[in-house]
Amino acid sequence: MTEQLKKEWAISIGGWSALILFLTGTYILYDFAMPASQQINNHPAWALQEWGIWYLLTPIIFRLLDQYHSKQQLTHQKLIGILALMLCISMTYQSIFDLFVFDDSIAYTLLYFAPSHPLVLFVISYIWHTFLRAEHCIDSSIEVERGAKKSQLNYDDITHINSASNYVEFHTQEQQFLKRTTLKQVEQQLPDSQFIRTHRSHLVNLNFIERIQIKPSGSGLVLLKNGQSVALSKAFKPKVKARLNNAA
Repeated sequence: MTEQLKKEWAISIGGWSALILFLTGTYILYDFAMPASQQINNHPAWALQEWGIWYLLTPIIFRLLDQYHSKQQLTHQKLIGILALMLCISMTYQSIFDLFVFDDSIAYTLLYFAPSHPLVLFVISYIWHTFLRAEHCIDSSIEVERGAKKSQLNYDDITHINSASNYVEFHTQEQQFLKRTTLKQVEQQLPDSQFIRTHRSHLVNLNFIERIQIKPSGSGLVLLKNGQSVALSKAFKPKVKARLNNAA
């Protein structure tokens, strides 16, 4: 287990254990100090059953945030998507548990936990951002081949990339380089904020796109600033147009 994982699990287990013990102790002291008619008489494990699911969900959230952050893919949309998914999971678990164990209606459970679970998710994401977010070393180049020699090619120098049999061709404004790999593996390594797939066989550096040209068939071409052109398929056309419109 890496140091990062140890920190994530330690914060999750330590934080939730402290909260559950605090809530349990608070209600025990309250019942001890109050007359029998005003006691709450909660089960000793009530706090654990209400908040125990977060022992598991919290490190999962930390992992997802860290993985997307390390790949430079943690956009606001992905953050909201992760938190929304975890909210659905936590509320579904609590509703099913309360329905079968306490015979509480699903509507009552959802209403009861609606304010607290979104707040918990906000706190978890804040803790990750403040204490756990790692400053990952971001690559700015990729190893390529030219003849028998290997060298590092800066992302900023790449105009476009295309698959060629068992190799991938990297194009700059002056040269071409090869690498024995697949286009999918290259795509996973490159920052998606800078490169976009225009065809199942092509990736293009957004910084070199001049404009796109649509054919009557619906497919088209991506025209680059250096005069070169790259195929644009129907499947990837909407995404390419959206990225260009956002960059404009």
